[in-house]
Amino acid sequence: MTETTYRAENNISLYRVLVVLLLLGCTAFLLQGVTGTVRTPIKKSLTKFPTTLGQWQEVSSHESLPGVVAMLGVDEYIEYNYTAPLLPPVNFYVAFYESVGTSGGYHSPKNCMPGGGWGIDAVKTVEIIPRGAQSPVNLTEMIIRNRDEYQVVLYWYQNRGRIIASEYWEKIYQVFDSIVMGRRDGTFVRLLAPVVDKDIQKTEQALQQFASLALTELDDFLPGRNL
Repeated sequence: MTETTYRAENNISLYRVLVVLLLLGCTAFLLQGVTGTVRTPIKKSLTKFPTTLGQWQEVSSHESLPGVVAMLGVDEYIEYNYTAPLLPPVNFYVAFYESVGTSGGYHSPKNCMPGGGWGIDAVKTVEIIPRGAQSPVNLTEMIIRNRDEYQVVLYWYQNRGRIIASEYWEKIYQVFDSIVMGRRDGTFVRLLAPVVDKDIQKTEQALQQFASLALTELDDFLPGRNL
């Protein structure tokens, strides 16, 4: 082995050591931020969410079994069914966690919706403007299918003053806010509607209209960036 080769290998080894030390330092820093978070209560109970939303009217609700609620670790949730004239019915689900990952956490529709004959046909990001707002936000839309039957799913994370479409970005912001804000509270919102007469576009438009209203209403219930 030449002296040049020996020095090169030593430099590579030193570089690897530094990288490992840096990763360990970052991990320790992140863990310190996560363990230092506090539980953040909801501003107003979701049970007070409006039963009338624009042209939609709540017609029924669903309550999960206590064992399911305990398994999810959710602190507050609602699941309402809304109808509107000449539009598809909308199933509206909101789950709030005072500290995501402490006693429970999200289950992405990409993982839990498929099953029982249902599969994901398409996934895309849609842009809408919440009622009363000036700037658009991004939400995730899925088209799911069971043979010839279709449904449209629209979901997002409404956390600490942000509207987040991506599960991956939600996790990044979750770690960042744990460190900077000392908070891990978060909310998962999901809309679901059947496709009638194979008119997928009509169902998409109905869900986006509903989401525009729900986004604004939820601001009164969920802790924002400044609580």
